[in-house]
Amino acid sequence: MSRQLVWQSVSLILFVTVWEFGNASRILAVFPSASVSHQVVFRGLTLALRERGHELVVVTPDPVRDPNLKNYTEIDVSYIYDPNIKLDLIELRRKMNWAEWICTVADGFHVVSEQIFDHSEFKKIYELGSGERFDLLLMETLYFPAFLSLAKRFDVPIIGMTSLSPALNLQYSIGNPILSTHQSIWDLQRNEMSDPPTFFERLRNFINVWKYIYYFNTEFMPAQHAIAEKYLGIEIPDLGEIERNLSLIFINQQAPISYPRPNVPTVVEIGNFHVSKKSEPISKDLQKTLDESKQGFIYMSLGSNVKSTMLDKKSRSEFIAAFSKLPYTVIWKFEDEFLPGKPDNVIIIKWAPQQAILAHPNLKAFVYQGGLQSTEEAISHGVPVIGFPVMADQDMNVNKMVSLGVGKKLEITDVKRDDLIEAIQSVATDGSYKQKMLNLRELLNDRPHDLLENAIWWTEHVIRHRGASHLHSSTADEPWYQRQDMDIIFVVTAVSLIASTLSLIIAYHLLSYSINAFSHHQLPVKKKKKM
Repeated sequence: MSRQLVWQSVSLILFVTVWEFGNASRILAVFPSASVSHQVVFRGLTLALRERGHELVVVTPDPVRDPNLKNYTEIDVSYIYDPNIKLDLIELRRKMNWAEWICTVADGFHVVSEQIFDHSEFKKIYELGSGERFDLLLMETLYFPAFLSLAKRFDVPIIGMTSLSPALNLQYSIGNPILSTHQSIWDLQRNEMSDPPTFFERLRNFINVWKYIYYFNTEFMPAQHAIAEKYLGIEIPDLGEIERNLSLIFINQQAPISYPRPNVPTVVEIGNFHVSKKSEPISKDLQKTLDESKQGFIYMSLGSNVKSTMLDKKSRSEFIAAFSKLPYTVIWKFEDEFLPGKPDNVIIIKWAPQQAILAHPNLKAFVYQGGLQSTEEAISHGVPVIGFPVMADQDMNVNKMVSLGVGKKLEITDVKRDDLIEAIQSVATDGSYKQKMLNLRELLNDRPHDLLENAIWWTEHVIRHRGASHLHSSTADEPWYQRQDMDIIFVVTAVSLIASTLSLIIAYHLLSYSINAFSHHQLPVKKKKKM
């Protein structure tokens, strides 16, 4: 082979490589939430971007810890999982809605932000004079806006990312319409509303929505801004302004399993990033148990943040009583070695290979807390659900499953054995639940493009164009009272009331004058007495 032919072959290979991967970029990814259910979603995208040839530095409390991964540096902040903090999320549900809780524990978010900024390896990345260069900031946009400041530090565009549908504060920042009583506003969902909601229910939600947005922008954001300036050592723009100018926001909100709502163009739908395409490993004993459950089995898990050990004694006894009367084996993810009063048909395991269990053909129903990632897994494996929502978006997710006819909803703070038995028997024996779940899976899979590939394309689009200002909605820049013409409605209403009031006053005076004039005209004339 001639040198010229060799050179042409090498050039062709290099050209194809560049064509395939584009110019490899450096991406800084910051995902602060101490929740593995959040992190598995983010990890799906970051690992895929690495496969595309990009280099990533990832700040996460749940690192992959794979030394074979090249161009993938992880900054482990797992210490933000504080074992001394024992949050009883079920008890919290009894007392307040999610937005109220965020306001109550705001200091905890500020502490976590400082803990992450204070990480020695992370400091080497962001400190002035570090020599680090990035092309994109990819970050979780939930309750840690201090890290938006890194875009100013490295002069890069930002793509926000959420593992659930956007919180109220993010909806407001990106310019989405604020629909205070819409089913998609999960931040306030605790008390059930009428269908349709009454005037006073709508008024209550309206007040609570704007009260929360006001708090977040006037108290929470400034506190996070002070943290960012403290650690970066530079003056940064208002964090709200940075967030309003996000290039894109990836939201884990697939339309068929969400309540459709209007979104600005910067919103890109993602989903199923964490769902395994191949079965997880499963122990021989558990496999044998599932295989031998000829009548079927029930799987119960309250997820990674809510634990079955949080159930009070009364609720636990109701679950036990209900399970004992079922003709099925029950696999219960229970985070303790011992369950007092455990029936013979109940098997407790501290950790469960959830997707492998959901994939088993003998599974009849999934009793769960309504988390979005668990919901996606249940749909992917065609398993109907019984939901006991506890926090955040879980009420919304379970309400949607019920509306689609693929599950039932029960209340975790008031567990009743008879209701649980009825729900499980209905879902397990009525084939319509299973069939509707299979139809829902087919609907989710029937789309013009793969969601992960689409997210990669949009990520590289933002990198290529140094942002996506062409998608920015001017509604994000408008003050709250202009977004839905509140000022116009107020002025028109005020003018109408004033005009109506003046008209009534004038009419009243004219009527009074007319009555008085008419009465005076009709007075009888007294005749003079004859002398």
